[in-house]
Amino acid sequence: MKYKTCVETDNATIYRYDDETGDAEIKVYHVFPGLEVAYASAHTNEIDFLEAEKGSRDRYIGFHYCKEGRIEQEVDNEFFYLMPGDCSVLIHDKQIKKFKLPLNHYHGICIAFDTRILNRKFSEFLGNGEIEPANVAKRLCGDSHSVILRNVEPLKHIFTESYDIPEEQRADYIKIKILELLFVMSKFDISEINNSIKYVPRAQTDIVKRVALYIAENMTGNLSIQKLTSEFGVSDTYLQKAFRAVYGMSVAAFVRVQKMQNAAQELIHTNRTVDEIADAFGYINESKFSAAFKKIMGDTPSTFRREHSKIKIL
Repeated sequence: MKYKTCVETDNATIYRYDDETGDAEIKVYHVFPGLEVAYASAHTNEIDFLEAEKGSRDRYIGFHYCKEGRIEQEVDNEFFYLMPGDCSVLIHDKQIKKFKLPLNHYHGICIAFDTRILNRKFSEFLGNGEIEPANVAKRLCGDSHSVILRNVEPLKHIFTESYDIPEEQRADYIKIKILELLFVMSKFDISEINNSIKYVPRAQTDIVKRVALYIAENMTGNLSIQKLTSEFGVSDTYLQKAFRAVYGMSVAAFVRVQKMQNAAQELIHTNRTVDEIADAFGYINESKFSAAFKKIMGDTPSTFRREHSKIKIL
């Protein structure tokens, strides 16, 4: 997916793009040389953070926070998934930029440290070397290259406040919040961290994604669990467990989400009425469709169309 527009403001660079898979906006704040913070809002199947950054990296540390939706991250040919409220810490020899979005819906923050060129010593502010990004990351990850901090309240509080601050104050406010974030992370009792990341093997994610693609291509056909298990030669138990690992929901719930994702694309890219779209997806009236749509997408169909539409509805 290629960016269609790039807008420079006094504080940030805003990338916007869209294609047949959906749309996204990433607002990147260039805090210091070697430190960037990206706010992402996406309704598509993958996202590309900090595309403007080119070249190899000697050492990259990334903090990712999931506010809404779900994001897939790959480590050593295995996969793990962030849910709302989760934060991951990744240490890599080069920057990881592309991430899959299993639910085609994601709002979150990426804090990217390039320690090769980062010229700001955070310990200068507190006189404490423990708050340097590399030290914080190594302390949390241990012998691994990654860790997930699942639903840790102090982190949720910090990231939530980062969203609430007015735009004209955000660039300076981010500097304060990063310092607070590093300090809080440096004080975690490591023994209390849930370090059971629950990786999903590639073989399992591959078959689940094949099933998901089949579902997407056969929304009007028979999508019973029995048909799916027969089609792909797996057991009911295996398929349900694998779907929950990758998508965080049952197969039936995934089908409902897929319907609403498809309906969202209809709202964005066509001039069909909400009632016509509701009928196309098997709802007997607009009211029931609107309730189902809002439960999954967060807005009513009319509001979603107004916020995201690519065509003018007369």
